[in-house]
Amino acid sequence: MGRKKSDYLRQSIAHETAKIITEEGVRDFHRAKLKASERFGNSQHGSLPSNFEIEQAITSFQKTFIPNQEHKLLAERQIALTIMKWLKSYSPYLVGPVLEGTAGINAPICIHVACDTVEKIIDEFADKKLMLKLTERRLKINNEFVFLPTISFEYQNNEIEVLVFNLRQQHQQPKSKIQNRSMQRMNLRGLTELLNESFLNDTQG
Repeated sequence: MGRKKSDYLRQSIAHETAKIITEEGVRDFHRAKLKASERFGNSQHGSLPSNFEIEQAITSFQKTFIPNQEHKLLAERQIALTIMKWLKSYSPYLVGPVLEGTAGINAPICIHVACDTVEKIIDEFADKKLMLKLTERRLKINNEFVFLPTISFEYQNNEIEVLVFNLRQQHQQPKSKIQNRSMQRMNLRGLTELLNESFLNDTQG
């Protein structure tokens, strides 16, 4: 395959992957890339774009085809702020697509907290009338995979995931599944400042 043809195929797969993630709610980048690749008849899965290229394609796709994406993202971050205030005693951080601005359909609002027992976090939701589900999520910390208790529930028509780190793990940033780097995280103060800045820009605009 020629260089230009290969580059065009790579860009096309990146765009189609972004569409799959945004419109179909596929959360696994690798699975979405393979699905997009097959749509172009690329059965050998050559010329696959990197996860960084996918992130860029998602941002471009959403700006072009989802005119209300910024308002949706702002609403999701405001919901995250509310929940983080509920859990402010447990060093909450916002992570994932809602923080990074790449959240598509059905992307959960993901929050990390630190506590010695998951029961204490469950107790914080006792008076919220929420249907809680306790599961586990696998993350990579210090080059090792660990399974973290995860509390899932729906709030204001959004899926919420609260991952519970133990106190020994709370300062150890997990690795991102998308990039080979530490996962982006934002604490309560940072998210408050980000939302205040967004509100100020809207009023000035």
